[in-house]
Amino acid sequence: MKVIEELNIEEFRGIRKLAKPLKLADFNVIIGRNNTGKTAILEALYLLPCPWPRAMPIVERSAISLISRLHGRNTRALIYGYSGKARISFKTPELRIELILNSERSDLLEKAIINEEETNSDTYLQHIAKAYGYEDTNQAFSLAFYIPNDTEILHELQQRILNEPIWNAIIKEGHHRKVVKEIICPTVYDKFTEALIERDRLKLRKEINDEIGPLYIDVADLGEGIERILTMALCLEYLKPKLVLWDDIEVAAHPGLLETTLKWLASKPWQALITTHSIDVLYELTLIQPRECNIIALRKSHDDIVDYRIMTLDEIEELLDKGLDIR
Repeated sequence: MKVIEELNIEEFRGIRKLAKPLKLADFNVIIGRNNTGKTAILEALYLLPCPWPRAMPIVERSAISLISRLHGRNTRALIYGYSGKARISFKTPELRIELILNSERSDLLEKAIINEEETNSDTYLQHIAKAYGYEDTNQAFSLAFYIPNDTEILHELQQRILNEPIWNAIIKEGHHRKVVKEIICPTVYDKFTEALIERDRLKLRKEINDEIGPLYIDVADLGEGIERILTMALCLEYLKPKLVLWDDIEVAAHPGLLETTLKWLASKPWQALITTHSIDVLYELTLIQPRECNIIALRKSHDDIVDYRIMTLDEIEELLDKGLDIR
């Protein structure tokens, strides 16, 4: 299901405006130089479920609060030039939504408009729940999940999924085994069978032989790449968002781990947007061929207007074969 068809941004973060609305596919990979607005696009999309100061599941803070924390805990950092108003517009299959953010407000949100009518938080959530098939408004908070490139947030989320109600739900649906089998095991020599909690730590069960073990290996000892991807995959399987926003997906990951992660992401029914600086990610995608996949190459003018070019995987494959660096 496509959650978002188009996104438009004015004066949000480092983007003064988009040259034209950003058209989105089911699977989207955003590339571009540093400071072209890749992360800002994900952060803008993360405001869709609820732009008010209400806590998001697992994250346990509002979307505005999380994004502000990533930028010095300063809400003004979300506004271009730290002053004035930002406008974010979403076109969905059923809704036309506009959010107006004001640097002078402590909660940042000045106004939310759905289908040309200003709305409050309760009515907004009712619209979101109805549009995306949720039975109640509380479920609407799980519409989108944002994975920033931030170690502190990673460790916080890891601790949250170890809470008994969340971990019990993960175990009941077998995700503690499936994620390890589908993403981790194909990329390592070790024989891991499942994720588990031991002494309040997230660990992997490792089988050796009849005389040794099993051993319980702390995920922190397996490297940041495995720790990060395992934690986020468990979060995603628990929440089942319809929109996945993953920043710098390649961080600390071996190409083999990237391959299994991308295959896993592409196999799910959500809409995905990922950002990357990695040629390995683009190469793997030409092999995996996700459904309706667009590569979005950003460029920014000297006056902070962000434009983009959309390329297909066939175009990417041709450029890679020629040895051209398209990032």
